[in-house]
Amino acid sequence: MTASKLGSRLLVAVVAALALLWVAPIAWMFTTGIKPAPEIFALPPTWIPQRPTLDHVREVLSRWPFLRWALNSVVVAGATTVLSVLVSVPAAYAFSRLRWRGRDAIFLVFLSSMLIPLEVNVIPLYFLMNRLHLLNTYPAVFLPMIGMPIGIFLLRQFYINIPGELDDAARVDGCGNLRILWHVILPLSRPALAALVIYMFTFAWNEFFWSMIALSSPQMFTLPIGLRALQGAYDIDYGVLMAGAALAVLPTLMLFLFLRGSIIRGITMTAHK
Repeated sequence: MTASKLGSRLLVAVVAALALLWVAPIAWMFTTGIKPAPEIFALPPTWIPQRPTLDHVREVLSRWPFLRWALNSVVVAGATTVLSVLVSVPAAYAFSRLRWRGRDAIFLVFLSSMLIPLEVNVIPLYFLMNRLHLLNTYPAVFLPMIGMPIGIFLLRQFYINIPGELDDAARVDGCGNLRILWHVILPLSRPALAALVIYMFTFAWNEFFWSMIALSSPQMFTLPIGLRALQGAYDIDYGVLMAGAALAVLPTLMLFLFLRGSIIRGITMTAHK
């Protein structure tokens, strides 16, 4: 066996091991959600339930306002995704395709805000939302997320390597900046947009810290806050908790599987720029 084949097989083995480490907790979560209580605490533990049951799923859906929490998460994650794309696309275009004084310096300052932890901004953000009377509402949760620098950075890195000759050809045909963005840049940036959509949707879907502060009514809870309520004050029903977590992770998992080709292509193309 040649060294290259040995290296390839070793790489495949390492990747397979890492994939197994990633899949194992998710598989355990799904199987625990359909196990009866005695099997959850059985020793030695079993991966495949001997008597699968949907009792935990029924309890989550009947005893708790889980569907309401899911609706809240859909609204927050959907609004965050749509608005962040609407903000990031023109901003990334301005930082990558247009030439104006101080562009790179302003982008560097803007990008440096990624180094500031969210926890540092929580107190002024709370007072701002309180002053605007937005606490315990959807905008209080999704507005702080729509201007995250990561979206602008991701798209800018993609845009700067689209050949400038395409812009020149479009200008010869009489196109302005908006038409160039709409007819030239956006059709070429679908993989990067797919990567941005899945990232922002997943981030907003899983956001916990700020939502826990901004939302006070149980009817306004998103799924991460609702799952925290499932734990109980004195004991934890692991079957109910795992069933709720499995239901909560399904939308993002399905979205990733649906867009996985575009996501991988977009991240790869951006990383190579």
